[in-house]
Amino acid sequence: MELRHLRYFVAVAEELNLTRAAARLRVAQPALSRQMKDLETELETQLLERGRNGVQLTRGGKVFYQRARVILNNAANAANEARTAAGVIAGRLVIGFPSGLHLDHLAPVIKEFRRVHPKVEFDYQHYWQAEQLKALRTGTIDVGFIYLPTELNGLDHEVIWRLPVQVALPGSHPLARKADFRLADLRTEDFVFCTRESRPECYDEFFRRCANAGFHPRVVKEVGGYPTNILGLIALGIGVSVLPRFERIEGIRNLVWRPLVTPRLWVDFALAWRHDNASRVVTEFVATAVKRLGVATTERE
Repeated sequence: MELRHLRYFVAVAEELNLTRAAARLRVAQPALSRQMKDLETELETQLLERGRNGVQLTRGGKVFYQRARVILNNAANAANEARTAAGVIAGRLVIGFPSGLHLDHLAPVIKEFRRVHPKVEFDYQHYWQAEQLKALRTGTIDVGFIYLPTELNGLDHEVIWRLPVQVALPGSHPLARKADFRLADLRTEDFVFCTRESRPECYDEFFRRCANAGFHPRVVKEVGGYPTNILGLIALGIGVSVLPRFERIEGIRNLVWRPLVTPRLWVDFALAWRHDNASRVVTEFVATAVKRLGVATTERE
């Protein structure tokens, strides 16, 4: 058994589809299928149940997947440590991101890191928040770009971006002339907000804050996906909302932003990584991001 057999199997186990796994590995699907059958023959154990809609792991396959991930991580860490001992940082860094806006924010960090460590190979995977957290824990990605608060069991993080929460409302709204808002000023308004499934922590925090302000928000439309989906509906006059203000997506017609002064709220964005994956590549990348973009501790309080 060779490491490539483990890499092939891990890709199949994570994709649960031979076509996608073959594309990820850049190998032909028939060759990948043969490698999986050869591996099962060598182990004398069925690892995969093949069906018309893909593959599933057997009980033995699930156990073997966990061990294979550990072996591959250990092999990668050993290689990186050997290079580091020789004064060279090399390896592969897979970054999870929710949108191009977040990658744009990371662009100067990636550029600087590449300049200093040209032998590190980058890859990028698009995931929403829950998918990123799962991908971090399974080792599919090394670093994730996430928003806080969220459940981070087994993960470390560093805050690198802070955005103020403001009131977004149609430019034609009677309250659009107000200079700033208390949350209680919106007690009679219709709200457009995210679905709980897309951002459970933000959803629950919003309702808690409204309760503290003495009212229950009348949410007339919930929408998932990127915040621009909410902003588009606000611009149509469907309702108002309270959101972090992404200045780089300005330009939506009939939309105005106003400061929320009571309570003052922020949304923190952070890089997260597995606590047991403190490889030199990860630690150096996070250190570069904190140096370039990090939010000071005093600003977080």
